[in-house]
Amino acid sequence: MRRPHRGTIERIKVLLISLGRDLPPSARRIIRSLVSTPAQARVRGLPAETVTSFDAWRNQDELASRVVAVLRSSGIDVVRLSRSGKEWLAVDLRQRRAAILALQETEAADWILRERRHKPVRLGDADAAAVGREFALFRHLRAPSGQYLAGPELVVNVQFWRATRTKTTRPDGGHLELGTRLPPSRNQVAPYLVPGQWDQARAHPQARPPAQRLANLLEVTEPIDAVYTWVDGSDPAWQAERAAHWPEPDGLAADALDPARARDREELRYSLRSLNMYANWIRKVWIVTSGQVPPWLAADNPRLQVISQAEIFADPSLLPVFNSNAIESQLHHIPGLAEHFLYLNDDFFFGRPVRPELFFHGNGMPKLMTSLTAIDLDLATEARNGAVLAARRGQEWLEAQFGRTVSHRIRHVPHAHRRSALAAFESAAAEEFTRLAGSKFRHRDDLSVPSELGHYYGYATQNAVTGSLEYRYISLDSPLAREHLAALLTSRFADCFCVNDVGGETPVPDNELIEFFEAYFPVPSEFEGGRS
Repeated sequence: MRRPHRGTIERIKVLLISLGRDLPPSARRIIRSLVSTPAQARVRGLPAETVTSFDAWRNQDELASRVVAVLRSSGIDVVRLSRSGKEWLAVDLRQRRAAILALQETEAADWILRERRHKPVRLGDADAAAVGREFALFRHLRAPSGQYLAGPELVVNVQFWRATRTKTTRPDGGHLELGTRLPPSRNQVAPYLVPGQWDQARAHPQARPPAQRLANLLEVTEPIDAVYTWVDGSDPAWQAERAAHWPEPDGLAADALDPARARDREELRYSLRSLNMYANWIRKVWIVTSGQVPPWLAADNPRLQVISQAEIFADPSLLPVFNSNAIESQLHHIPGLAEHFLYLNDDFFFGRPVRPELFFHGNGMPKLMTSLTAIDLDLATEARNGAVLAARRGQEWLEAQFGRTVSHRIRHVPHAHRRSALAAFESAAAEEFTRLAGSKFRHRDDLSVPSELGHYYGYATQNAVTGSLEYRYISLDSPLAREHLAALLTSRFADCFCVNDVGGETPVPDNELIEFFEAYFPVPSEFEGGRS
């Protein structure tokens, strides 16, 4: 299967990263500091607002709405244009200075104004007469701990549009109506607004022109849920139950009995914070457990539901199981689960504001994210971990069913699925699903359904397409783990990342990992409320 196309810049980036791996860590840190300009650095010295909760998309929407309200209350024409989480406000060019002064006279004075090729400044300190025909507005937000939350990555773009006074050629032929508003530069939404559209937007409660009042066909409108699986391996009751079913090692995957697979380092708490901060479009969060509930969880939150494995297994008599492959194969049975959902391990995190279109097309088609890691072809000579084995078994299953093969693994990112597609997969492979559900510990013959094979089955049956995102995988037993965590925290370039505890002799200690999480996700989510 072909991997997604990579442009020239991306190929150069991959090459430089490959070359950089041969440099000592100190040299890499110096180079990274020279070539990257973190958002935090761009707002150093500018006023910051302290907030106790943070939702990136809500923050941006409220910022745009507030600017519209301030301008309208001052009698200034403004039209709001939005697309895929980006915001543009069109203001009549003749009212440019009045618009800036109106904003400077409100609480917006502490917001940050940034013009192209200029350093950002406090809006209240800007020279209204010198501001050009477009600028970006954003808020510099910090947590009570002082940790950075948001800045120039969440902007509202203000453009001053001129009205045509002479005969003007349209970009697509013909001529524009006199009085048509034209932007100073492209805005990805409207190349112009004719007088009627401008007037209709002025009269609309949200300042929207007619074409902006309907959802774009390419944007996702269906509800999307998030599903987590979680276990606390330190729970004595769980340990006793596991010991009572302790298996013979023959036929098991190499990591089937590894205690690291059930170790809880509070990843779920911080994964939920990342979801709350950067993916507020998730309708509901489901947490599948063996009956355990994290003590810090706000279990009464209406957007959250803890559900037991017994409620989703087609045959509950197969329980208990201690095999994530078996549990994952039953997730689409969750009663009330949305047709479109993301499946996340508790060590998956959203690293910056993301949109649902990163995972689904507007027509509901899920996207699968192929990895650079090839599927292991040699499984006979020594033991392999369960993920490697399951990928190989999935490849064999596809070859037997479709007469075609795949070559690469699926990335450790939130897995986008349609519930109906997984149900169809189960119907087509009923025997395999039944056998997998009864696999108490990771076995050499397991399949991995929502994390691996389900994606390729969806693609083979025209129920999935390939996608791409910015991603980082960090193994906590790597000698470079600390460096990778520091780089991720500094640059925040990743849409998603995985911090995987695979055991090992010297993993990053718990306290250092918590420090990283607290720095990246410093404010509690709405899903926290129990005792910590």
